[in-house]
Amino acid sequence: MQNIKIIKNLIWESFWPHITSVLVKWIPEEKEIPSDLSTEEKEEIIQSWDNIAVLRVKCNNPVKFYFGFSNLSVIQYLKYEFSTDMEFWVRVGPDDIRFFVFPVDLESEISLELIEITNENNDKYKDLILI
Repeated sequence: MQNIKIIKNLIWESFWPHITSVLVKWIPEEKEIPSDLSTEEKEEIIQSWDNIAVLRVKCNNPVKFYFGFSNLSVIQYLKYEFSTDMEFWVRVGPDDIRFFVFPVDLESEISLELIEITNENNDKYKDLILI
């Protein structure tokens, strides 16, 4: 076995950038998504969830980033570029979920913050985009 980390001296922080994330705990009253449904059927259930997580992405200078999530069964990101210093909301369902962001350039340091768990009827966030 060749230990590439040692051979190539890849042990330093600069070789292991952080992917910032936040964990949002499950909302028990939301409907489960059975695994045997089509994408459209799954999305219909997701759109029925009333609870939302309001998130903020920041950086010292404008940076393009990708947004994603992971749960026990999947890790995915949305192949769409957003720009930092924005707030948005995402629906929260019956499972713990980790939301994450990473810069398109894979170098810039960005932060992700959970502002609040609320519901979609909260007028305070009515002008934010839904992802």
